[in-house]
Amino acid sequence: MRVLYCIPRYDSAAMGNRIHTEVIAEWRRHGVEAEVLALAAGLPTRTTTVEEGVTVHRLPVSAGLPLKVANRAVAALLPYPYLAGAVLHYRRLLAERTYDLVHIETAFPLGLVAALAPRAHAPPLAITLPGADIMAEPEFDYGYGRFRAVRALLPWIFRRAAVLRADSPQIKELAVRLGARPGKVVAIPYNITADSYPPPGDLGALRQRSRAAIVARHGLDPARPLIVSLNRLHPFKGIAYLVDAVPPARRGGVAPQVLIVGPSRSTPRFGDYGAYLAQRAASLGVANDVHLVGGIPHSEAITYLAAADLAVVPSVAESFSRVVVEAAAVGTPPIVTRTTGVSDYVAAAAAGRVVDPRSGAAIAEAIVELLTDQAAWETCSARAVSMAVAFSSPRIATDLLHLYRMALGIEAQVAA
Repeated sequence: MRVLYCIPRYDSAAMGNRIHTEVIAEWRRHGVEAEVLALAAGLPTRTTTVEEGVTVHRLPVSAGLPLKVANRAVAALLPYPYLAGAVLHYRRLLAERTYDLVHIETAFPLGLVAALAPRAHAPPLAITLPGADIMAEPEFDYGYGRFRAVRALLPWIFRRAAVLRADSPQIKELAVRLGARPGKVVAIPYNITADSYPPPGDLGALRQRSRAAIVARHGLDPARPLIVSLNRLHPFKGIAYLVDAVPPARRGGVAPQVLIVGPSRSTPRFGDYGAYLAQRAASLGVANDVHLVGGIPHSEAITYLAAADLAVVPSVAESFSRVVVEAAAVGTPPIVTRTTGVSDYVAAAAAGRVVDPRSGAAIAEAIVELLTDQAAWETCSARAVSMAVAFSSPRIATDLLHLYRMALGIEAQVAA
């Protein structure tokens, strides 16, 4: 089986891409040959390299004046700056190389690019829906689905796909509402990377070491509870509601120290979101309790998450959230909003607390409950560790490969 794995950008060392690298590596163990296709605006010509044994094609989607003009013209209609170049070079690659299946990350833009390819050269399409491609949260400057032109194209893109993989039950339901045939959509979550799991040994000792390191690094009070939010700082992540939760948590008898970890983003409506959060904390009188850490290397994520008493993911709307699973893997109970796709898995495992979105009061209630009831915290911690096992790269890669073999009518089953 030969698969073309399409992703907007690819760097095997990058945190966001590492999950894909591990899936491809697992497929190779099962005899699948997978090549990667990525877009590269700065290249003059297509490049093909071999990285960690994987062939990677990078398409020069903005090379030359004619293509730049075409991109600009198409972007006036559809909100992506390199559509014309992506369509042109994708077609050229398929005319030269043969694949049994194309795995595509995003219905828009890459799903559209693949759907526009001539049928004579087009292998079956397996489109992953990671959420941002179909969600619509205009109030928070998020989701391609907030654009009318994209919403109009989605049903046609869905029809062109042999199978649609949603990364959570919530995204599956959204895809069906947007025109996908229910039987074509399967919910398979994203994996977390191998280094997100703790090394064999004493998890309690790892948590103690991590706690000591983070307390020392940021000058924290070792006697007070530590809450971590680890994500890029974008309005749709709802981190402002975690800041809002600090005063009512204090009134409930808990004095949390909140570490907000991640690089800041700017949007038209909110400006620099990190600065917005700092101003919000100051206005609530909790600036000394809220620490904006900034971005960190992925290798340090496990230390922050293991150091925490709780991990809070207060997203207004999010398709999945790997951070929740990464926290669970090191025994840190998550508090997550029900509008975050991973909440379905947390609820099923009873591994944390699921709360209403856009509510600092709801987050505070969950914080107080878990931090004042040691037995409840310990139960959630143990269940979180058990839950995280199901999100390993080998398991998710095997589930995807089974789905794709079924979509192609291949009867052979892949050994788990």
